[in-house]
Amino acid sequence: MTGRSGSNIGIRSVLLIIAIICFIVAALGIDVGKVSILAVGLAFFAGAFLVGELHL
Repeated sequence: MTGRSGSNIGIRSVLLIIAIICFIVAALGIDVGKVSILAVGLAFFAGAFLVGELHL
């Protein structure tokens, strides 16, 4: 036992949560300037799979 309590949120989970937030913001049509929030969400989504494959 490590003595830690609570859930263990890894890098992959954080990246997926950020991707979901980006997709929701894009779906609601909220303007964030010149940045394509859909592309940012896709980048975080792809990054989550890379982290999973590379076991980071």
